[in-house]
Amino acid sequence: MALTNCPSCNKRISDKAEACPHCEFRLSGLSEEELNREWSHAVQARRDKLISQSMLALLIAIAAFTYFFIEQPIPGTWQSHTANALMLIGVVWFVINRVRIMFLKRSRR
Repeated sequence: MALTNCPSCNKRISDKAEACPHCEFRLSGLSEEELNREWSHAVQARRDKLISQSMLALLIAIAAFTYFFIEQPIPGTWQSHTANALMLIGVVWFVINRVRIMFLKRSRR
């Protein structure tokens, strides 16, 4: 029993496995066309997940900015620090997810 890489998630799996235990990508009994279709579905699912995460990050950053703009907390208070931290976290998380989406688009089978 040898180990091979899953074409979808690139993790090590058994060559005898019918499906990847990590991402549930079907491997056995598929023609080349079906394998390509399954791979496309797996990539699309990952892309959708990353897009959802990036929208959540953007929503967090916008909510923190809105709070900061409307309430105008006194600088140095915990409210001010929390709003600033959430804005920073939201923007950084958004940028990281967009970079991950870009690398996902570049990945080839």
